[in-house]
Amino acid sequence: MAVLAATDGTIVPDRVVETGAELAEQFGEELLVLHVIPRDVFESQRKSSVESTSDLALTFAPEITYRELGDQTGEPGGSDERYSLEAAQRDAAGVAADVTEETVGDLEKVSYLGRIGDVTEEILAVANAENPRYLVVGGRKRTPVGKAIFGSVTQSVLLESDLPVVTVLSDG
Repeated sequence: MAVLAATDGTIVPDRVVETGAELAEQFGEELLVLHVIPRDVFESQRKSSVESTSDLALTFAPEITYRELGDQTGEPGGSDERYSLEAAQRDAAGVAADVTEETVGDLEKVSYLGRIGDVTEEILAVANAENPRYLVVGGRKRTPVGKAIFGSVTQSVLLESDLPVVTVLSDG
């Protein structure tokens, strides 16, 4: 088993990753850190033929200092090929890794996962595939009207997951 922490990559340090790491340590489990790039963000980056994958990473967590990731194809010196789904998944996993390192440092039992698509669907798909002991997600307080208008990934995960879900509310 493992503990799955789904980070949106926007806040460092990330309390979701911190809580996931604490749970994983308490139960002697591996920590899986997931970051999902929404499909529309991926398509936007793909159309603009982003020159560096670090440009995409900075979209999510500009306060993180990203390592040099090369261009969208992973080839030194660049390429004219379009930004691929595989490259975006590597970038998403890189965001998960960078957020984790900035939050809790190096861990022995940790894996980083990157996905592209609907955030809720991808979190639930990974949770179903990995069957973790706990699924840790972030949330923020919203009014009922705000939830109705903007939706809520956290609310959808809570309603649709069969796993124990730990929700970490943000301070703001």
